[in-house]
Amino acid sequence: MSDYAKKFVKKVLMVFCMSFVGMFALLCLFMSIRERSSGFEAEQSSDTEEVTGQEESGDTTAQEEQTEGEKLAQQWGIRISAREKMDLHRVLLEDDFRLFSGHDVDSRLSESFSFAYPKNLYHTVEAEADEDAGRYRISFRGKDNSALLSYSQERREEDADSIEEMYEEDKDTLSDAETLLHLDTVYVVTGFEEDGALEVYKVVKMDEENIYVMIIKTPVPEKADEQSLLSFYTEYLYRSCAFSGSSREPRSYGEFLTGNE
Repeated sequence: MSDYAKKFVKKVLMVFCMSFVGMFALLCLFMSIRERSSGFEAEQSSDTEEVTGQEESGDTTAQEEQTEGEKLAQQWGIRISAREKMDLHRVLLEDDFRLFSGHDVDSRLSESFSFAYPKNLYHTVEAEADEDAGRYRISFRGKDNSALLSYSQERREEDADSIEEMYEEDKDTLSDAETLLHLDTVYVVTGFEEDGALEVYKVVKMDEENIYVMIIKTPVPEKADEQSLLSFYTEYLYRSCAFSGSSREPRSYGEFLTGNE
């Protein structure tokens, strides 16, 4: 073989080797990027809380598994995203709430049965309607704890307890009971249940036809900032509730902290 042919073959081999090394390097780089991307997505997935919403869905199986109470809540237009963990940081903004106007969705419900409710705080929501007894209720519950937000309207019977009797019973039932409001037709009390594990906030209103009740039960916060969040949350619901008797509009968390109306 001539010297020229030898040099030519050597150049071809060098080019081939360089091309092979380059392709191998690119392949390794691609695999590395892909692994990092997969790891980042997995990390994001683990940091994102599972949300199994009770939002309206086209999943027929999921709808069939709903309880009658969940179906009625959906018929009344009540929508939440089911949360595995209760976090009061999800109730700091006006957009964290939806409004429910009872009479607009069911003529049996009074115009006073209207209120705001959090859309990203509880795990389930169910509605109850007993036309014979004149009793209607909407209940939001946490998962694996006793957290509860409940609104009810019940027909006032002639032999029903007076509002004063109901007030005295609530004071006796709750430990460390405190009265926030006590009028002829409405009262607001707070206290604790289950040996102090649950903080309770209760509003009761009575008119000529119905008795209305709002109950908020929340596991007692362990930190001071969580207690502030809970106080803001209960105030927001109280001011948003048509039968509470409040004359003040809900305020922002910033206004709540500074005391501005």
